[in-house]
Amino acid sequence: MDTAVRSAFEELVPALAGEVALLRRKLRGWLDALPLDPNSKDDITIATYEAMANTAVHAYPGRQGWVRLYADWAGDAISVTVTDTGDGIPATRSRADKPPSGGRGLSLIDEVTDQMTVETGAHGTRVAMVWRPAALRQNTAS
Repeated sequence: MDTAVRSAFEELVPALAGEVALLRRKLRGWLDALPLDPNSKDDITIATYEAMANTAVHAYPGRQGWVRLYADWAGDAISVTVTDTGDGIPATRSRADKPPSGGRGLSLIDEVTDQMTVETGAHGTRVAMVWRPAALRQNTAS
């Protein structure tokens, strides 16, 4: 492993649209230092931003809160976890509750990750995502 590359990235920011957009750019900078193909970097950036944007839009209705991003490169995998301490995802959400331009974030995340888990409840939500890009599998074989 290149010792100049940080193997982990972590930040806590207010759950606001501008803050999560800035955090997305910082994450992309961290990813750009890793031996990943552009498509993997794009998938990780997009999925992570979706999870963070969900926090900014849904987790803290009528109040302010925080979003925590933790990313880790270990062996052949990139793991990213987005957590908040907001209201959680309701067990049942009617179509009327979904904004007309949204409601597909978790589906998109699931589609571009190798593994995704969502834990949610009254004390917040944790979205954990894992990617195993081919470039990392090749690098660890040598």
